[in-house]
Amino acid sequence: MATQHPTQSPQPPRRRLRRLAWAGGTLALTTATFAGVVAAGAVTTTRDLHQPVPAAPVPASRAAHATPAGTPVHHGRRLVVAVVAGTSGTIASDLLAPYDIFASSPAFTSYVVAAHARPVPLEGGPAVVPTHTFAAVDADPALKPDLVVVPGLSDPTGTSEAPLRSWVSRQHDDGAKVLGVCSGAMVLADTGMLDGLHATSHWSRISALEASRPAVHWVRGRRWVEDGSVTTTAAVTSGVPGALHLLDELAGPAEAQRVADLHPELGWTPTESTVIAKDHFTAGDWPVGVDYVMPWFRPTVGVALADGVGELDATAAFEVYGQSAAARTVAIAAGDAVRTQHGLTLLTTSIAGAPHVSRLVVPGAAEPATVDPRLRRWADSKGLTIRPLAGRGDSGPSGGGFTAALRDLATHADTATARTTAKMIGYPTADLGLHGGHRNWRAVLLTLAAIALAILLGGTPARLVRRRQRRSTAGTAADPATDAITEPNKEVSIQA
Repeated sequence: MATQHPTQSPQPPRRRLRRLAWAGGTLALTTATFAGVVAAGAVTTTRDLHQPVPAAPVPASRAAHATPAGTPVHHGRRLVVAVVAGTSGTIASDLLAPYDIFASSPAFTSYVVAAHARPVPLEGGPAVVPTHTFAAVDADPALKPDLVVVPGLSDPTGTSEAPLRSWVSRQHDDGAKVLGVCSGAMVLADTGMLDGLHATSHWSRISALEASRPAVHWVRGRRWVEDGSVTTTAAVTSGVPGALHLLDELAGPAEAQRVADLHPELGWTPTESTVIAKDHFTAGDWPVGVDYVMPWFRPTVGVALADGVGELDATAAFEVYGQSAAARTVAIAAGDAVRTQHGLTLLTTSIAGAPHVSRLVVPGAAEPATVDPRLRRWADSKGLTIRPLAGRGDSGPSGGGFTAALRDLATHADTATARTTAKMIGYPTADLGLHGGHRNWRAVLLTLAAIALAILLGGTPARLVRRRQRRSTAGTAADPATDAITEPNKEVSIQA
């Protein structure tokens, strides 16, 4: 009698290993897909912070230098303040806010200097036209700076900013004081200027700086730190009190208080404490994090600028919305450029070619009636409501600059987003009276959609293999040739 040999099935351990391998591959592909979506979102958000720099020639900026009678001066002359701008991109508030402070005092001549005379991009704002180049300043003794302000740069340690770092180092070696604003400390640390000194920076960067620059004594929980001729400041808006401290030191407390009173929302006094909270990210910051990595379909806020706008007021709206990631911003004006209160030229998008915007905010305007008539007519033609970022609010004086911008953000997003944004820029919220609207779930829904997409794509290879196996099994069972071979074998076995 013929002996039957049953078909042997794969060994259980091999089958388990195969299943584990497929499960691991599915998980890896799912994770990679979701990570790719998040990375693409972060790149999009970062790209939106850099507005295009026009190639057409534009009028140069001019230094602010008027000196009324009775103004305090240093040894019979105005002190010179040079605010450097990088070619890779410069944090808008780090540059414009300190510039506003020093340019508001006739004790100083203030200018923006860069490696070339072409417009340079401001991260989170419109491009600015430098007042001078490094070469022009080096060639003119009257422009030699007494103080150099170093903002945060998009590429602080890159080769593209090597000329800037070298120029700042030379000015410091020649006796100039240096003010590093926020992540501008990274620029200074890369030159070795901070070695052996006490310094601070944005709270989110100090841990990394402690690891990469151990020769510097990094300090947490201080608005600004002065060590010798170098002063460094904490998060973005700390550049303002840092600048006021140096103004106090160089031009006297009375002049510093006069300038501070131009921005009463700051509440600055010469005796103000430098102690601040040692901030860190918390679970409550999730709305900003989700908005940052899921920027699609978010609204565009038009920031309307006009000649004479204050630098601090102008930059606040860009900085607040840029840090929040709740909306992208575009600088809009009646023409292609505006001249600020203290002589800087900012490049804007003309109303003739402006993109679609969800709404329009106007820095420095107390009432809609004070807005440029051309901008008002354009807004009316587009059905846009004008929101001035100054004047009085429901809870008292809204102030200008960062105060008004944060309140506007809370109204159109929510208080959690506004508070996290204030923490990111180092702005105190105790007396802001933030009242938020309803949470915009756009970014949350996009996150859920991204997770679903990742799961779908991650499991696709395994599903295709299983489908192929089922088809192969079904095809084998239905193959007539296989049946013809199988049936005679059965008969032989029975007869035997």
